[in-house]
Amino acid sequence: MLYDLGTIQATILRVLGKSVTQVKLKAELEKATWVPELDRMIAVSDSLDDLDASDRYGLFMGMTENNQYKISTGRWRYARVLTTDEIAKCY
Repeated sequence: MLYDLGTIQATILRVLGKSVTQVKLKAELEKATWVPELDRMIAVSDSLDDLDASDRYGLFMGMTENNQYKISTGRWRYARVLTTDEIAKCY
Protein backbone atom coordinates (compact mmCIF):
# COMPACT_ATOMS: atom_id res chain seq x y z
CA MET A 1 0.00 0.00 0.00
CA LEU A 2 1.31 3.46 -0.89
CA TYR A 3 0.87 6.43 1.42
CA ASP A 4 1.08 10.09 0.56
CA LEU A 5 3.73 12.23 2.23
CA GLY A 6 1.15 13.99 4.40
CA THR A 7 0.01 10.70 5.94
CA ILE A 8 3.60 9.58 6.52
CA GLN A 9 4.48 12.93 8.08
CA ALA A 10 1.40 12.89 10.34
CA THR A 11 2.26 9.37 11.51
CA ILE A 12 5.86 10.32 12.28
CA LEU A 13 4.74 13.41 14.16
CA ARG A 14 2.22 11.37 16.16
CA VAL A 15 4.59 8.50 16.95
CA LEU A 16 7.89 10.30 17.36
CA GLY A 17 6.67 13.74 18.37
CA LYS A 18 9.27 15.38 16.12
CA SER A 19 8.85 18.34 13.85
CA VAL A 20 9.40 16.93 10.36
CA THR A 21 8.94 18.97 7.20
CA GLN A 22 7.83 17.35 3.96
CA VAL A 23 11.09 18.41 2.31
CA LYS A 24 13.20 16.68 4.98
CA LEU A 25 10.92 13.65 4.97
CA LYS A 26 11.06 13.29 1.18
CA ALA A 27 14.86 13.63 1.22
CA GLU A 28 15.13 10.96 3.92
CA LEU A 29 12.78 8.57 2.13
CA GLU A 30 14.67 8.96 -1.16
CA LYS A 31 18.14 8.68 0.39
CA ALA A 32 20.20 5.85 -1.02
CA THR A 33 20.29 2.88 1.33
CA TRP A 34 23.23 1.24 -0.43
CA VAL A 35 26.44 2.88 -1.61
CA PRO A 36 28.78 0.54 -3.51
CA GLU A 37 32.55 0.72 -3.52
CA LEU A 38 34.07 3.04 -6.12
CA ASP A 39 34.75 1.35 -9.48
CA ARG A 40 32.35 -1.50 -8.70
CA MET A 41 30.16 -2.61 -11.60
CA ILE A 42 26.50 -1.87 -10.86
CA ALA A 43 23.19 -1.93 -12.69
CA VAL A 44 21.19 1.31 -12.60
CA SER A 45 17.71 2.60 -13.36
CA ASP A 46 15.48 5.57 -12.66
CA SER A 47 12.62 3.26 -11.65
CA LEU A 48 12.50 0.60 -8.96
CA ASP A 49 10.07 -1.35 -11.16
CA ASP A 50 12.70 -1.63 -13.91
CA LEU A 51 15.79 -2.05 -11.73
CA ASP A 52 15.77 -5.86 -11.57
CA ALA A 53 15.59 -6.13 -15.37
CA SER A 54 17.86 -3.17 -16.12
CA ASP A 55 20.68 -3.79 -18.57
CA ARG A 56 22.32 -0.43 -17.90
CA TYR A 57 25.67 -1.30 -16.34
CA GLY A 58 28.64 0.80 -15.41
CA LEU A 59 31.44 1.45 -12.97
CA PHE A 60 30.25 3.32 -9.90
CA MET A 61 31.92 6.75 -9.79
CA GLY A 62 30.24 8.23 -6.73
CA MET A 63 27.03 9.82 -5.51
CA THR A 64 25.79 13.18 -6.76
CA GLU A 65 24.56 15.96 -4.49
CA ASN A 66 21.02 14.89 -5.48
CA ASN A 67 21.63 11.39 -4.09
CA GLN A 68 21.94 9.71 -7.49
CA TYR A 69 24.34 6.97 -8.50
CA LYS A 70 26.90 8.27 -10.99
CA ILE A 71 28.36 6.02 -13.70
CA SER A 72 30.08 6.94 -16.96
CA THR A 73 26.79 7.00 -18.90
CA GLY A 74 24.98 9.33 -16.53
CA ARG A 75 23.24 9.67 -13.20
CA TRP A 76 20.59 7.29 -12.00
CA ARG A 77 18.25 7.14 -9.05
CA TYR A 78 18.51 3.43 -8.15
CA ALA A 79 21.27 0.81 -8.31
CA ARG A 80 21.87 -2.84 -7.55
CA VAL A 81 24.66 -5.40 -7.55
CA LEU A 82 25.21 -7.26 -10.82
CA THR A 83 24.45 -10.95 -10.95
CA THR A 84 27.28 -13.35 -11.82
CA ASP A 85 25.77 -13.81 -15.31
CA GLU A 86 25.71 -10.03 -15.85
CA ILE A 87 29.31 -9.72 -14.69
CA ALA A 88 30.35 -12.45 -17.14
CA LYS A 89 28.70 -10.53 -20.01
CA CYS A 90 30.82 -7.48 -19.20
CA TYR A 91 34.10 -9.27 -19.88
